[in-house]
Amino acid sequence: MRPPISRENMIRGVLFFVLFTIIGLVLSFVWSSGVKDLKGGAEAFKNVFVEMHYEFLIGAFVCMILDWLCAGLRFHVFIKVVTPTMKFRNSFRAILATICVSAITPFQTGGVGHLYIYARSGAKLSAAITAGIAAFLSTLVILIVSAGGILWINPNVMPKGSEWLSLFSLLIFSLVFTTFVLLLFKPEIVFRIFYWISEHVGRRIKPLAPFLKRVQLKAEQITTEHKTFARTLIRDHKLTCLLSLLLTCGFFAARILGGYYVIRAFGLHASFWDLTVVEMLYNFVVLFMPTPGASGFAELTKNGLMEKIIPNTFIPPFVLLTRFFAVYSGVVAGGIVISLQIAKDLKSGKKDVSEDSQQQVQTRAIGEFKNEKVQS
Repeated sequence: MRPPISRENMIRGVLFFVLFTIIGLVLSFVWSSGVKDLKGGAEAFKNVFVEMHYEFLIGAFVCMILDWLCAGLRFHVFIKVVTPTMKFRNSFRAILATICVSAITPFQTGGVGHLYIYARSGAKLSAAITAGIAAFLSTLVILIVSAGGILWINPNVMPKGSEWLSLFSLLIFSLVFTTFVLLLFKPEIVFRIFYWISEHVGRRIKPLAPFLKRVQLKAEQITTEHKTFARTLIRDHKLTCLLSLLLTCGFFAARILGGYYVIRAFGLHASFWDLTVVEMLYNFVVLFMPTPGASGFAELTKNGLMEKIIPNTFIPPFVLLTRFFAVYSGVVAGGIVISLQIAKDLKSGKKDVSEDSQQQVQTRAIGEFKNEKVQS
């Protein structure tokens, strides 16, 4: 039995994530320190950690747990609608798996993580897809509102030219939002494009035609079930959708507050409002970056956005610690969750094969015994 997320792909993704992360952190350090003063920058970097008020990092750690809990609850309120027997611990495992897979895949395509965990926890694939789409729509709604708000207010803390970035983000998120709304309520429109592509490929590459036909049939089944779940969600669970928006605000707030605690750990003071604007702008930039987990881009983007809030000396440590609490820890925790599930799948697969072999041996033995009786 081959698990849908292989260890080989995970290892490859982690290596790329680590590589791009190191490059981003090094460039962030060089950017803040200046090429001519790397030695002085390294000394200042060390002093920041020596003189840090580590008790504030407890607050950052608590915010990290709150971030995971809010994100897990957001998954859970939707999956409970379509799979009432689902336990919250599985939703918590699902969000950790999503964080991990998002970090080790290009464009942060982490949906496979929660689909894998939910499928192994007894949920239908279509139910997990519906929950994932509905949850992501909540994220897009908050980001669209935030982008529009930042464009309208245009606060001084924003770097020069970032209003164009906000406008671009608003347009992109609106386009993605429209696509996901169609996936939620009119998936046949989106899948019609998939059907056309698969038919075209099937005619060109004959050996693939039977496989693509099976994929089409499976997609039709999932689409039908998904539409039923989506109608139920919108018709009978409007408060669940509102709760999802509140939970989305909750995990964004937890991340921003975690960053504020990191700044306080440095012995600095900063405007919480300015930090909120910068962090939301940061989310606009990194959400669809092509590297695994937006690594490299995320570190450099945060480096540029924080220049008006804290001194340059503190920016590389801030980038390192906020990414540690927001992403790096989740990658480790999610990697453990996925690895344990893969090991369980492999063990279960070997057990199934062993039982089938034993049953075949027993059946064969009984048949041979009967033949011997007939011959005698």
